Amino acid sequence: MIPNRRSFIKKTLVASSAAPIFTNNLWSLLNLKQNDIKISLQCFSFANVLMNGKLSILDFPKMVREDFNIEAAEYWNIPFIQRRTDPRFIKEINKRTSDYGLKNTIMLVDLFDLKTRESKSISHADKKKRMEAIEEHKQWIEMAKSIGCQSIRLNLWTEEKDPLEVKKISQDGLLQLLEFSTKMDISIVIENHGGFTSDAAWLVDLIKSINDPKLGTLPDFGSSNFCIQRAEAKDESQIFSYDCINQYDKYKGVEQMLPYAKGISAKAISFNENGEEDTTDFKRMINLIKNNSFKGYMAIEYSGGFMKMYGDKKKKYLSSRDGVVATKKLIEKYL
Repeated sequence: MIPNRRSFIKKTLVASSAAPIFTNNLWSLLNLKQNDIKISLQCFSFANVLMNGKLSILDFPKMVREDFNIEAAEYWNIPFIQRRTDPRFIKEINKRTSDYGLKNTIMLVDLFDLKTRESKSISHADKKKRMEAIEEHKQWIEMAKSIGCQSIRLNLWTEEKDPLEVKKISQDGLLQLLEFSTKMDISIVIENHGGFTSDAAWLVDLIKSINDPKLGTLPDFGSSNFCIQRAEAKDESQIFSYDCINQYDKYKGVEQMLPYAKGISAKAISFNENGEEDTTDFKRMINLIKNNSFKGYMAIEYSGGFMKMYGDKKKKYLSSRDGVVATKKLIEKYL
């Protein structure tokens, strides 16, 4: 146990001995009211420094607790790729998670090669490639379980144009994965993350058609996350900054996804001089979420650092650390 944490626990126990005694029922009601929505931190907020080797994923638990005073961590599979089967690595990240008193929640899984631009998806039109994606996702389910996560997020990327065919293919792949994940007590969540999943009505219809308690949604605030169709990028520099030509209403989309949500990604990219996020009305979005009685973790996902690498080079973004602080303040302001 870390000395500071040991001291904190000791002081807390001493203080609690002198506190008024509440009945168990009253105490439970107070905690329920205060903790319906909790804040977590998604490591993708530091994607730029994780990808260029300036930050080790092993240092993330300490940052979550000591730098931002947050109790839960979300992960992204890319920083784990080289060490996901290393038992010493797994043991060490679990130790640090425990030392800092954290709860690990969701592992975002992207089977996407940034160099080749190729992705593996359980919704791929080619059956052989679908099966490859299913088997690789099983490995990430095992990895997520090994570090205490409750869910993995997967993608349903496809070049198939028929929504009914994509639904059918996705059902088959999800049912196979759910059979595997349920045995491990791991949920599968689908984010609005491009293509058909950015059409919240389509996504909810898919979720309802399978009707499995271990399958849910992961609503993301990002405008680009609700872009059903993008314009063609003119060059490599525009890979994540080109225009959307078929945009789904993000507030409507989040509201539709909320009844099935097992988490929320509070995405932020840039801020104005008043500390408000430029692309999302956080007050409107958070009020919408509270009014829908969501209970669970809302993850800070600051994407400004990532956009520095792959987005609009002319735009100014906060550092990852400052962006996380700004996003946390904004969530707490309206929560």
